[in-house]
Amino acid sequence: MLELTDATFLYAPGRGIDGANLRAVSGECVGVIGPNGAGKSTLLGLAAAALVPQSGRVRLTLTDAGGRGRQRRYDSDIGIGYRRHVGYLPERAPVCPEMTVAGYLRFRAALRGESFLRVRRRVEDILERCALRPLRKTRLAGLSFGVIRRVAVAEAMLTHPALLVLDDPFAGADLAFRESFAELLRAVAQRSCVLIGGHDPELLATCCNRFVLVERARVTAVVDDYGEAVGRLREAEARPAAEEVPAPGRKGGRP
Repeated sequence: MLELTDATFLYAPGRGIDGANLRAVSGECVGVIGPNGAGKSTLLGLAAAALVPQSGRVRLTLTDAGGRGRQRRYDSDIGIGYRRHVGYLPERAPVCPEMTVAGYLRFRAALRGESFLRVRRRVEDILERCALRPLRKTRLAGLSFGVIRRVAVAEAMLTHPALLVLDDPFAGADLAFRESFAELLRAVAQRSCVLIGGHDPELLATCCNRFVLVERARVTAVVDDYGEAVGRLREAEARPAAEEVPAPGRKGGRP
């Protein structure tokens, strides 16, 4: 389970995330929506431990397999235990342009401490699942933005993380990949907790079963219904800058 408790990271007043409270569990795919500049990427960065909260807490609780049910808790600001269980696609994902697709994925898996045999098996699997096998020997420098983005998505999913955080993963993707990728995310969400940020709620609705609305650095709503999520987003986009944002609230699902 991912839990943010009064998590705050502000670049300036009203810019970033202020006092976010959110819970998401394995089996959920949660879409993070909001107007441009609302704080979506900051919220996702906090969840992925790419950003350390200035106040509050971000915690990941995992239950061991095997029937004993022992729980392990990791706080994002203590050590590297938290990050070992996270796959993260930032808004601007760095890659190594001189590497081939397969070489880059092997390199990233090895950095995470995976064994040689496991690296090979997982790279072959993710190449197939992300429709990258025909490009395995192609250098990243020769690929389009959309395909490079797909490679970065594959890297985030490579080690089967307990928490998968994706910031605008559909950017640059063609229609065929969007459809197959949404199906892949639904499958991943059966065993992991997935957070996805994006600008198009219609795309997120193809894979998400809950929506978090971020407005002016605050989480203002958590809803299960896509139609309500879109309505609240349109209200947020139309709200005058001088008008106060509504108090954080929820309808359906967990806070």
